[in-house]
Amino acid sequence: MSGENKRNSHINEPIAEFVEKLKQQIEAEKRGEEKRGEEDIEETGESMALLYEKVRNLIEYKDDHLIKRNAIERILKRNLLIELRRENFTEQFLEELAMSGYLEKGEVGEKLETRVSEVISKYQKASGAISGYETKRWLVGMASCEIEEILFPNPSRFALARAMYETVKEKIEIRGARKSSGGGKNIQIFLAVVRSIAKPDNAMLNFVLFKLYLPQWFKEDVSDRELAGMLSGLPALIHSIQAKIASPVSVKIGVALRKYAVYFNIFYEAALQNISKIEKILGNPDSLNFAVQLSASEVYDREMKKFWKRVKRSLVFLVITKIFLAVAVEYPFDLYIVGQVRAIPIIINLFLPPIYLLILSTTIRRPSDQNSALIAKGVEEIAYGREKKPIAEIRLQEIETFSDWALNLFFILTYGISFGLVIWILNILHFNWLGILIFLFLFSVINFFNALVRQPVRELLVAREKEGMVGMLIDTLSMPFVRIGKWMSINFSRVNVFIFLFDVIIEAPFKVVVRFIREWAGFIRRKKEEVI
Repeated sequence: MSGENKRNSHINEPIAEFVEKLKQQIEAEKRGEEKRGEEDIEETGESMALLYEKVRNLIEYKDDHLIKRNAIERILKRNLLIELRRENFTEQFLEELAMSGYLEKGEVGEKLETRVSEVISKYQKASGAISGYETKRWLVGMASCEIEEILFPNPSRFALARAMYETVKEKIEIRGARKSSGGGKNIQIFLAVVRSIAKPDNAMLNFVLFKLYLPQWFKEDVSDRELAGMLSGLPALIHSIQAKIASPVSVKIGVALRKYAVYFNIFYEAALQNISKIEKILGNPDSLNFAVQLSASEVYDREMKKFWKRVKRSLVFLVITKIFLAVAVEYPFDLYIVGQVRAIPIIINLFLPPIYLLILSTTIRRPSDQNSALIAKGVEEIAYGREKKPIAEIRLQEIETFSDWALNLFFILTYGISFGLVIWILNILHFNWLGILIFLFLFSVINFFNALVRQPVRELLVAREKEGMVGMLIDTLSMPFVRIGKWMSINFSRVNVFIFLFDVIIEAPFKVVVRFIREWAGFIRRKKEEVI
């Protein structure tokens, strides 16, 4: 057995390079912890800011790994686009992140603070030099990504994406008349890999391509002349980047790469947990198999905890949204327009959506040990370069076949069947047209939330799930609601009343009050020390 392990344990080069990057990152983090100092931040202001962030994050659903970047973007947007500040606000920016719980006290040294200051100054100049609100907002998104990369570096995650890209790029074929659409095969494979590994939002995807196509933007000490030259071609570059991101090619590739993303992500966890002996583990396939299965089990447990956390956040969001709709819209409409308040529709709209989401959530199951064994086998094939067969052949059809046309037509008909069935039942329960619209809105959002919160757990499954007729029927009837819920979630987030109230009406004056309280608390503390 040991002889077989020795013969088959040559490490794939991209995997070896990733392991080296991971070791370097962990060593750098240890050095950073040793140098970390302390910084005084008044606890009164800090606790208020923490409470605000918790409430703010409840009303806007974001995955945990996106919350820091989102907070950075909100602070930058308020300072650059709302308050139009021209003086450098780096110190206040970092204090605000610390008070909100995103930075440890004393975590940012002088060198990092200088780098953040340079980035803020660069984007202040850029924002002042260009016209168009959408372009300015896009730049704020890029600034948030660049600052997050400075304050919360995680190079190993993108090193993992690079390792996966190098491993799979030659094993994917794209055929069809539109195969060059979206900027070329390699770009689309790279985007699919980044989506699979880093789980980025739209701003982060834009940032990845922005760095790729305009690396000189990110060098230190960019002169005003260089900045002006780059800004002149920025609108065309933004259009090109967004066209590549919008291409359906990378989505198709991402579906084909789904199980490979699981292999790489679980290997990442195994390497992270065993970094001190990772070379020894990689030198023995049996040890690697054991380490991967153990890590997979731990990831299952962690993702199940996150799943229930996401369910709770979704329930809170639904309750807050429904109470707002009932008080601000539904009750006044019934009272003043209809002339009669019907309790049953309001009660159903209030209690059924969260109960329905809770029932759906109980159907999720933890992945099995058999799934772990399949992951371990896949990791072995990748780590030792045994995966030789093509991963996928992506076919892009220019002309839709009759079969495709018929299936698409039937899929459109399912919208009428699903929505018609629900509207028919609501009419029996004496819902008026506004109550029906509110129910359809909430029901669509719930079905989308259900798909969204369970997706990270489902993505860990590498074996095809067996699905019976009942499951297929439920999926067929619920899919229109999921798609409408996704569309509403994307489009309504831009005009979310709660987000507007928090970001524009509440946040700016609230942060002024917090800063005053923090400074006043520090002033009183100093006076108290003088007396004593």
